[in-house]
Amino acid sequence: MKQNILSLLLVLLLQQLAFSQARFLKSYGLEAPLTSTLPPSNSISQINTLNGVVWIGTSKGVAKSVDGGANWESFRTNAAFVNDGIFALDVTPGLVWSATGYDKPVDGGTVQTGSGYTFSTDNGATWTHVGQTLDARGDSIVSYGINDSLWMLPVVVPEQNVTFDASIFGDTVWIASWASGLRKTTDHGQTWIRIPLPPDDRNTLKPTDTLWTYKPTDTLQQHRIFQRFDPRKNNNFLAFSVLVLNDSTIWCGTAGGVNKSVDGGKSWTKFSHQNQIAGILGNWVIAIKEQASISRLWTTNWKASDPQEQYGVSYTDDGGISWSNLLHGIKAYDLAFKDSVAYIATDDGVYRTSDGGLSFSIASSFSDPSTRQSISSSQVFSVDVIGDTVLVGTGDGLVTTIDNSTNQFGSSWKIYRSYQKVGTTGTSYAYPNPFAPNQGVSRIHYFATGQSTTSVNIDIFDFGMNRVRTVVHNAERASNAEYDEQWDGRDDDGKIVANGVYFYRIKLDGGELFGKILVLQ
Repeated sequence: MKQNILSLLLVLLLQQLAFSQARFLKSYGLEAPLTSTLPPSNSISQINTLNGVVWIGTSKGVAKSVDGGANWESFRTNAAFVNDGIFALDVTPGLVWSATGYDKPVDGGTVQTGSGYTFSTDNGATWTHVGQTLDARGDSIVSYGINDSLWMLPVVVPEQNVTFDASIFGDTVWIASWASGLRKTTDHGQTWIRIPLPPDDRNTLKPTDTLWTYKPTDTLQQHRIFQRFDPRKNNNFLAFSVLVLNDSTIWCGTAGGVNKSVDGGKSWTKFSHQNQIAGILGNWVIAIKEQASISRLWTTNWKASDPQEQYGVSYTDDGGISWSNLLHGIKAYDLAFKDSVAYIATDDGVYRTSDGGLSFSIASSFSDPSTRQSISSSQVFSVDVIGDTVLVGTGDGLVTTIDNSTNQFGSSWKIYRSYQKVGTTGTSYAYPNPFAPNQGVSRIHYFATGQSTTSVNIDIFDFGMNRVRTVVHNAERASNAEYDEQWDGRDDDGKIVANGVYFYRIKLDGGELFGKILVLQ
């Protein structure tokens, strides 16, 4: 099972994204960012808010908004971003740090591959790229405490060496980089320090621990045999999440549990589903966040190697001594907080609790009445809060809602989606195209012309020009605006249509538009 976990293609919140391979570059970027009223991508894997600024990591790079999402600066064209795919993002007043990567084709499949780090020390004005953390082939012997010759597997390739999380404290950046484990840098990625965590057969690790033995025949004890620190044989070396609270306290989530250090990363205590009476739900710890207002530490948990483990969420109020477990069986990705309220991004939508999980409300559908946009799935990958605004990242767009005493959470949503504007060109298009109805919808995009309002009719026809579905009929739309109308790939009887080419016809007060959609399951 440990080998299986190492070989998993970790798609997570990036499972809907396609990353293109690019040549590794090192460059100080001076290019002006792209500005738009739209985010650069609809796949929002990371959301970070700081001092009124919203930063997002997407399938098309990093972007920021200083006005709550009304306008965006996208940095994807900067040469320092060697790949569009953003796997990790953290923001502090002095540093913006992102980890990039892509899916590398290997033997008919793909392997997630790290391509390095792109950071800015001036709020995005300039960017610098440094390569993925890698070891030389001879970098296998390290010193740890009284152990002067500890053997650690050198990670010499970027494949399965993807940085899934980063946490900044002061001038130090900590990363959780799967096969490369937990590491830190104090010089912006020029050098990296490997941080040993407890092996699977130990619950603690301290510099004073004796990590060697002797052969039975070595009666004079002249040749030490050191324990091998190998991520192929230890789930707890496969790092996935990290949170630095201060100079002393660091938390690291792995495929073997959640680890805590109170001495700056020198000594560690591991908490797992198996080693406590009131342990975490699952050992694969996807995210770690602190609810600072009440000093509560939360984790999102996935199943690792024990069939008794569960998906869900865990939290501790006593530093890891005991855990409370919530949302049993629910696959969760991210967490955010506003005072006593916790928001949890999951496959089922966004859960909200203000009483530590005694009760929940959930938002599982998202539609914007002002634009008639809607999100095609309840799956949510990221969440954050700025003031009373809750920001939710999906694979289909960014959505926001207000949560305060006068606005109930989820009662109304505003959707920010990326699309190619057609304006008054007299054209339209459908996206995604081709599309699979069992995975989502296809949107028919057009520009409505007219004096004030226009009546819109959209029909779908098969290759023989037989009508199979009416998408909208005599729908009134405000003129001089762009719209999407959704087709779910079904006919008027609710049955999914067969694979093939279909045509759409848009009737507007000002004329007709035609296009085609390929259905491919």
